[in-house]
Amino acid sequence: MLSTNPRFSFLGLLISLLLLLILPGVIGELYDDVISILFAFVLIASLYLVASNRKHLIIGLVLAVPSLFTHWSFDLFPETARLTINAGIQIVFLSYVGMRIYFYLLDARKVESNVIYAALCLYLMLGIIWAFIYFLIELNSPGSIAIKMDTNSPAYTPLNIMAEVIYFSFVTLTTLGYGDFTPVSRLAKSFVIIQALVGQIYIAIIIARLVAMQIADKLSN
Repeated sequence: MLSTNPRFSFLGLLISLLLLLILPGVIGELYDDVISILFAFVLIASLYLVASNRKHLIIGLVLAVPSLFTHWSFDLFPETARLTINAGIQIVFLSYVGMRIYFYLLDARKVESNVIYAALCLYLMLGIIWAFIYFLIELNSPGSIAIKMDTNSPAYTPLNIMAEVIYFSFVTLTTLGYGDFTPVSRLAKSFVIIQALVGQIYIAIIIARLVAMQIADKLSN
C-alpha cells in the first residue's frame, strides 16, 4: 500500500511534476527561484505519497531531508560537491518512490483515476530521474552532452544545465530524437540507450497492463 489517500497523493505529485516541466519556461526571469521551489514541491509530494506507515516514512525522511539540506545549504559546501550529492540523493529518492508506484500499479485490479494518475506520475518521474543522471554527468564532465551552450559562457550555470538536460531526457524517453542535443561521452551514450529502452518497455508493459485490467473488469461485469 501507498498513502492512505492515494488519489490526492498521485494527483498532487502529478501536478507538481507538470508544473516543474512547464512553469519555469513560462516565467523566464524568475526561473532560478521557481525551479528550486518546484523541486521541493515534488520532493514533498513524493514523501507524502510513500508515507503509508512508519517504515516507509522513515526511509522517505532519511532520503528527503538530506536532499533538502544540500539543496539550500549554499555556503556550507563547494558548489559542485553540493550539487553532486544533492542530485545523487534525488536519484535514489525518486527511484524509491518510482518503485513504490510501480508496485502499486502491479497490485491494482481496476482502472480508476488513481491508477491513471500513478501511471502518468511514474512516466514523468522516469524522465526526471534520468535528467538528474545527465545533470551529474555533465556537471562533473562538461561537454559529455552537446548542449547548445559554451561551457565557458556565463549562461553555463547548474540551473541552466538542469533545464537543458530535463528537455534532453524527455526527448530521449519518448524517442523523439530531435537531434539538437546529442550525447558525446561513452557514459552519456550508455544512459541514453538505457533510457530509450526503458521508455519503450514502460509503454508496452503499463499500457498492456491497463488494457488487460479494463478488459477483465468489463468481462467480470
